[in-house]
Amino acid sequence: MRYTALALLPVLALAACATPRQQCDRAAVHDRDIVGALIIETEQNLKRGYAIETELRTEPRFQFCYGHHPNRNVGMVLCNSSDTVEVERPVAIDTASEKAKLKSLRERYAVLSEEADRALAQCARTHP
Repeated sequence: MRYTALALLPVLALAACATPRQQCDRAAVHDRDIVGALIIETEQNLKRGYAIETELRTEPRFQFCYGHHPNRNVGMVLCNSSDTVEVERPVAIDTASEKAKLKSLRERYAVLSEEADRALAQCARTHP
C-alpha cells in the first residue's frame, strides 16, 4: 500500500501541471472570477444582514513530551507550544453602502466578462 502511494506521487505532480492553454485561460478569467466571488459574498451579507469576518488567533497548547530533565536523563516534561486557529465572528454592515458596492461590483463584472471573453479567444488563437 505504501509503495503504491509513492508510485502515484509523480503522476499526481504531473497532473497538477497545466498546459500553456490552460494557464492562459486561467489568467484570462482570474479577475472576473474574483469579482464574481465578491458579488456572492456581498449578496450573502445583505441577505443575512451582517458580514462574517475571519480572524486568526493564537491559542496555547499544553502537552507532555519525552525530554531531558535537569536532574534526570530522560523524563516527561511539559511542552508548551501554540496553534493558530481561524475564528469567525459577525460584523455589522451598512446596508446602503453594501448595496452600492454590489451595484459597482456587478458593473465591473460585466466589463471583466467582456475582457475575459476576448482574452479567452486570444488564448484559443495563440494555443490551439
